[in-house]
Amino acid sequence: MARTAFDAFLAGHTVPEKALLPAVEPLAARVGSMDLKNMMSDPANWSANLAKTGRLLELSGLILGLDATLVAEAYGLTLEWENDLPTVLNAGQEILSQPATGGRLGCALDALDRLVQTQRPHYGCVAGMAGPAELAQMLFADNDGSRMAELKQSLVELAESFCKLRPDMLLFREGAALGNAAIGMQHRKAFNTLKNMAGYFNVPIAIYLEDYDSVVLPDLAKLKVPFVLLGADKEGRAPEIGVVRELASGIEGIGVPLPFDDIERAAELADGYREQLEGVNYLYTSMHELPRDTDLEKARQIKEIIGI
Repeated sequence: MARTAFDAFLAGHTVPEKALLPAVEPLAARVGSMDLKNMMSDPANWSANLAKTGRLLELSGLILGLDATLVAEAYGLTLEWENDLPTVLNAGQEILSQPATGGRLGCALDALDRLVQTQRPHYGCVAGMAGPAELAQMLFADNDGSRMAELKQSLVELAESFCKLRPDMLLFREGAALGNAAIGMQHRKAFNTLKNMAGYFNVPIAIYLEDYDSVVLPDLAKLKVPFVLLGADKEGRAPEIGVVRELASGIEGIGVPLPFDDIERAAELADGYREQLEGVNYLYTSMHELPRDTDLEKARQIKEIIGI
């Protein structure tokens, strides 16, 4: 069963077969012969296309909703779609006090419900959403976390909406706002509140971090978030393995990234992870969300190339 390795990761069992959990939504739209915007407006196709992509790439889990602009849009920010990807146009402008749960965000909740109901026996079902530091940066142009407290109640309520659907994990997407600064009390309070809420539903939380400075990674353990999945750092590279091991010693499990567009480099990285992360509970994720133009033949070879 595809999700066996994912379950082992959640349980803290360091097994030889590592879970494979890349972010694939842009690619999933292509697999379903749709553009991303239309897929994210159709819950049935959204969940079905993720499942198809999971089968195609032999994944251990499926991440739904990792696009941080989903939540930013729900707070009232305007998006621009270019090359089938959304970007925020009016960061720092007036926002809604409560996120609107219609539109794409409502579709995400519906799609997650469908995914959990139909695919949970086969895949780990992961709910993704913008993390507090990332969201504060998008909504307020806040780079130091000083305004995260303003989002506390509404963000917890939104996260609760996802947890009520009983995903296997709630994954908060974070970037430079968290990954390039010292962890402060405001960060600890935000994640502690989210962790306590999710714990009520028995849903573990995790952070997907990209655009970070590897030097500060060990400090993430101060957040007491059990799982951290790492994308590419601020230079677009894989993290330094020494700091990965240091961070891993303070949390329950870690995700290390692979480049799905370069199978030779993926094999090299996987060898390094095996050699230097012995005894560490880790899974494989992606350097970035797999784009629409991903070479499917290369991506399908990843599992064989890295030996899982």
